[in-house]
Amino acid sequence: MAYLNPNKLIILFLILGSLSKAQEKTLYVIHSNNTNGALENCYCPDNPFGSLEKRSVYIENFKKENPNTIVVDAGDFVTMNQQSLKDSLVAEAYGLMPYDAILYGDQELALDARTLNRLRGQLGATLVGTNIDRSDLFQSKIIRRKGLRIAVMGIVDPYAIKFYPDEIKSRIRLSDPVKAVKNEMKKLQNKADIFVLLTHQGYDLDVEFAKKIDGLDLIVGSHSQTAIEKPKEINKTLIVQSGKAGYYVGLVKIKMKRGKVVEKSGKLDTMKFELPDDPRIIEMIEEYEKKSGRMNHRKKKLLGHDH
Repeated sequence: MAYLNPNKLIILFLILGSLSKAQEKTLYVIHSNNTNGALENCYCPDNPFGSLEKRSVYIENFKKENPNTIVVDAGDFVTMNQQSLKDSLVAEAYGLMPYDAILYGDQELALDARTLNRLRGQLGATLVGTNIDRSDLFQSKIIRRKGLRIAVMGIVDPYAIKFYPDEIKSRIRLSDPVKAVKNEMKKLQNKADIFVLLTHQGYDLDVEFAKKIDGLDLIVGSHSQTAIEKPKEINKTLIVQSGKAGYYVGLVKIKMKRGKVVEKSGKLDTMKFELPDDPRIIEMIEEYEKKSGRMNHRKKKLLGHDH
């Protein structure tokens, strides 16, 4: 009876182990929504959290450690009451961050064409809109990371613009979101390993949406400004959302094995006051304060001096 050399057996196990490891891949998704023009920390006593000035450094540091990361935003990054200076600075701040795909929310779509075109130029990211009829939006985007192909789509539900005046509603053309996503997924079925949908409709509608579509891995939501600390899966779709005003950044981890998604989890990271600031965004904040004459009094107190 022939016996295998023990050394050869060890080598064989090592090869098999490394092959199995090579078939395992992890993708991270950093997500944001409803920044609502919050350039910086609100210095609120109940939520002393940061915003873009912290988010920028957080994303940069995370991506250095984990290059297999995509960064997305589900809309409403501008102010609710259309402050043009602040909106412009927020778009510029977004342009400093490595966003792979952004979905317009109702607050962006309500802006006039000239303003929106100007902001689009500052964003420096691909804008997706699977059910939005606009020539500057892509129906989807395929992102490649470490051999994985991630399809990112985006929808706005008509409900999100329901309470706008008719003159604004008439220039926002939206098709049926479920049909639009089903059609796009059909087109991409052999071109993507992971399907991500950015939505602007609110958590309850996200839950209903997930029940109607098979094969979606992740819904990154917005509009309802829900901070989901422990996301749930509905019809095998993980539904996430990261609150409002830039207080949190959402982080999703997707594990793949042999080309299939085997595990998904999500959490929120708080942009704490102690986290480092991006000096470029601090400069924008100072520019805003100078030009607008607005300065947060709680900030003055906390910093212990006047600006």
